[in-house]
This record gives sequence, C-alpha cells and structure tokens, in this order.
Amino acid sequence: MNDFDVIVVGGGGAGLAAGIIARQAGASVMVLEADSKLGGATALSASVMYACNTSIQRARGISDTPDAMFRYVMTLAGWEANPRIMRILCEQSGPALEWLIGLGVQFPVDYLMCSGIEDVPRGHPSQGVAGALINAAGVAGVEYALGARVDGLLIEGGRVVGIRVGGEELRAAAVVLTTGGFGNSPEMIEQFFPTAAAHGDWTYAVHYAAPFILGDGITLGQSAGAAIVGKDTGLLLPTSGLGKWIEAFLPPWIVMVNEQGRRFIDESAPYAVSGYVMNSQPGKRAFAVFDEPTLEKASQDMRFADPYHSGTAMPTWEYSLLRQSIDDGRIIKADNIEDLAQKMGVDAVTLAATLQRYNADCEQGCDSQYFKQMDERFPVRNGPFYAREVRACVIGQTGAGLDINEQAQVLDEHGQVIPGLYAAGEVLGCAVGKRYSGGGMGICNAMVFGRIAGQSAATAVLRREHIND
Repeated sequence: MNDFDVIVVGGGGAGLAAGIIARQAGASVMVLEADSKLGGATALSASVMYACNTSIQRARGISDTPDAMFRYVMTLAGWEANPRIMRILCEQSGPALEWLIGLGVQFPVDYLMCSGIEDVPRGHPSQGVAGALINAAGVAGVEYALGARVDGLLIEGGRVVGIRVGGEELRAAAVVLTTGGFGNSPEMIEQFFPTAAAHGDWTYAVHYAAPFILGDGITLGQSAGAAIVGKDTGLLLPTSGLGKWIEAFLPPWIVMVNEQGRRFIDESAPYAVSGYVMNSQPGKRAFAVFDEPTLEKASQDMRFADPYHSGTAMPTWEYSLLRQSIDDGRIIKADNIEDLAQKMGVDAVTLAATLQRYNADCEQGCDSQYFKQMDERFPVRNGPFYAREVRACVIGQTGAGLDINEQAQVLDEHGQVIPGLYAAGEVLGCAVGKRYSGGGMGICNAMVFGRIAGQSAATAVLRREHIND
C-alpha cells in the first residue's frame, strides 16, 4: 500500500506546478519542503518568464513561434544544448504561461521585453508567480509538509517506491524531484561549477535566502543511479561586491575595462551574455570606471535601477552606497587617470587611450566600438575619477543536474529510465545548455517540466492502478 500516489520533493515553482497537475489528474499528492515556507527560488526571483507565442505577445502585435525560439536558444548555445529538451521547452513555454494566467498571474503587456539578445521580446515580467502557485495547490487539494528534508529514496527491484524523511518512510508510486539547484553548497559548486568556484569568497547564489538549495535532488538522483549532465554550465551574474544583493545588471553609464585597461563589451549588454564575456577576460575580472559628474547625475537616475519592473531594485549602483564605498575605500579614487590606473593595477597608457576614444564617441553621440545605445552619454573626463572591481560570480542558476526524457523521467548513466523517478526545474542538467538564453528561462523550465512531470507521474500511477484492478 502506498501512502500517496505521487510524492514531490521540493516545494518551489516546479514542485508546486507538478503537484497541481498531478492532483488535478486524480492522483493523491504530497509535497515535501525542507524550508519553513513554500516557494523556493521562484519566490525569490523577479518573476520573469521566458516564453513564445503568447497572448501577451499577440496583444502587442508580435508574431512569434516555437521554431523561432528554438533556433535562437540553440544558436546562442552554439548547439551545445540538448535539442529534444529545448524543443519541448520552446513548444510548451506558451501554454505554460497561459496556464499561469489562468491561475491569476498578471503579465503586463507594456512590460514585455527582450530579456536576452533575441530580436523578439520573450521576457514576460510579472509579480506573484509563487503566490499564485501556492494558492492553486491549496485549491487543488495538494498536501504538503514543511521542514521536511528528504534524506533518501526507497528503491526496490530498481524502482523508486518512496522516500525517507525524518526517520520515517513514505511510499508512493512515483517520486518527483524538484529541489532546485545547488547554489548554496560550496562543495557542489566546487565539483559541478568550477568557473563559479574560481572566484572564491566573491561567489554566492541569488538563492541565499532559501537555505536548502543545496543540491539534494542531485544527491538523491545519484543514489538511484541517475546521470549528472551539464557540468560547469549555468548563469553567473556580474557584481561589484559592494553588497550581497541580486544585481544582474551593470549600469550602462559605467565604462568597463579588463585588467589590461581595454573595453571588451557593451556595458548595457543583458546578463544572458555579459557574465560569460567577463569570465573570458584575463583573470576573470574587470573594472567599472566613471567620473564625478557621472556619479552625481547617473547614479541618482532611477531609470537604471529596475529594468525588469520587478519591484526588486537594489542599491548596488545608487548614489548613497557609492559615496559610502568611496569614503571607506572600497571604490578606488584618484585625481587623474594615471593615478587611477596605478591603483587599479592596469596599464596607464592603455586606460588613457581607452577613455579618450570613449569620450570622443560620447561627443559624437555614439559608441563606435560596441554600439551601446543610450539616450544620454556619460564621458569620463572630469575628476575625481573612480573605479570598482567587478566580477561575474553571483550564481543566478546552476546548470548541472539530472537528465530526463520527454516525459520528465530521470535517466541513468546509460540513458535508461529509472522507473518511478521524475524531475523538473533547476535540479535538471539538460535544460540550460552552454548559454543561458535570457531572463525568465528558470521559471520557464520550472513551469514547463513541472507540469510535464506532474502529468507523467499521475498518468503512470493511474495506469498501474487500472492494470492492477
């Protein structure tokens, strides 16, 4: 006898989606969450969902297709991505977003944006995704337990038949792993995300407020023989290191140079690409350079603070924190460029030439090197001059994890299905690829494969019950 038809391990976005769908299909469902609250990383995110062929796009007169999204995702990843999984992600992104709308989530038409480097806006900002899922789970009759960290799977005859939690065993016909990534586990970061680990004490995850995002799903999957794929992939966000916040965006008014004193990117580039470019620079680090007039004017302009309309703008590049950081020496200050370069440890001649060219472009109202688009230009001309080291080391999403098939069934190292085990969300290692496609791909993954995992698990359970009858 089973205690439940379906047990979901993890009560974040993917887990709640799986639980809702499984319960609506007729299965009894228990969601086990290690934290003291539901929501996981989804509740901490900016609630942007990446999707194509949506009613929000059509309301803006935008025509988009899964084929177009698939071409973009695979091209950005250099085809170093799982095409069968990415195809499903693209095809089901629109229906998943419409499902969220049906649960009461609002995606303002005016906020629709290009959240990666695509030509078609697919970033759908919203607020309250986690809250809507929690409410819908309650309405559907999904049971849940908080403070319940699963420490093992029950396996009989090669089949997953339940879990162990708190010294007790719960049996189920299907188990769905939706524990999120491993951004709060230094050991797993070292093992599975060495590029992030290379930044040492600078590295932290945006999920730091969700303490149990520790890679439990990977450990549980491995105990059943699951394959781990997608190693050293994921999303690293740029940070000034001035505070432990979710920064994501660098202000477009800075000039960013590497340790050679050269510009290497459009400073307003989306985080879908900026972090990767930063980590390809010598020493995996860079410097943000600006002058006194820019500090006075641009850092007090709130247009730059919250481009996703998420309501989560952070003070990282705002005036008061910058002034404080100058006073306490965390931001380098100098009266001239030569002294600034010396304090930065970069070549003074190269830095001066870089800024001279940038200033000349500002006078012409253009950026002849990287074609940065700005309504107002901010040259670096009048001292004092400032510089702050920046790195791409904040883990926005981990990419290593479990492999699944089209039904969200977990696969072993031979590509074979592990009976009774399903997975969705950031615990997957096959849903990111070599490059993060754009803001909202995390929620897209959670909604698409959470729904698929819930449906597949419930269908398998009910089919077995029918056969047994």
